[in-house]
Amino acid sequence: MKLPKGTTFMPEGLLVSGPDLQNMLENLQQDHFSGYLRVDFSNAKKGFIFLSRGQMLRAFEWTPESTKLYTPERLLAKAGDGAATSSYVLTAEMSETLATSFGLESKPASNWRESIQQGRQTGFVEFSQPFAGAVLYRRGEPIQESMTGRYGEVICGREGLGQLLKEGTPSLVFAGDPAELDEKFRKAHQDLEAMREAKLKSVSGFFATKDALKVEAEWISGWGVNPKGFSLVVETPEGKRLGSFKAITGCKKPGVVEIPLKILQEWGASEDQDVMVYPE
Repeated sequence: MKLPKGTTFMPEGLLVSGPDLQNMLENLQQDHFSGYLRVDFSNAKKGFIFLSRGQMLRAFEWTPESTKLYTPERLLAKAGDGAATSSYVLTAEMSETLATSFGLESKPASNWRESIQQGRQTGFVEFSQPFAGAVLYRRGEPIQESMTGRYGEVICGREGLGQLLKEGTPSLVFAGDPAELDEKFRKAHQDLEAMREAKLKSVSGFFATKDALKVEAEWISGWGVNPKGFSLVVETPEGKRLGSFKAITGCKKPGVVEIPLKILQEWGASEDQDVMVYPE
């Protein structure tokens, strides 16, 4: 996903480690920063963290296949020894608007203005003519600023907005209904809240369950799932999906997922490996 850049805060593409990224984020919060961090894990995998006046809004990872919500700490841990990092300044309203890009969908360029305005949609529109720039929309209205004409690629002054909206042809339109965007975020946040840190413990032998993982009863109660059988997703702390399998209650060890040795080997996982688990 290519998001409109705000005003560059630090040199783009700085190679920053996970721990240093965490320190950077804490400093931005203390400085009441509004804007976003972009962390390029690879050409096809990017992380975004949005802040408004120092308050965390949203953190997610984008790939061509999916967009996934993360806690900032878990997202930054994926940077490891270093990832290319860029930071962009925006107004609080602009940052809050672009943070909805977690759930935005590409829209046809035809009749885009009527769709956004009449549907009171939120999103952004990119233009290449008569000059390059992007216009951010919030509930059907373009975001306008009186003190400056632009924040990086985001056009917000009256004159620039007027010219783009009158003469411009959009090259990219991303927009969505605010209520639907809120629902997407609510569901994703619900999944995020359900995540639990665990260690994998292999089990084998005559009395071991051969076709199900076992987790502690307290987790199952908190998730509100059927203790006799539900689908459990297992991921590495960095977010790589190991698999999804039937799970039941029965593990007596807190913070442990008992896994049949055969499944552990099929996943290529190891004994005592740290994982994140949540119901599918």
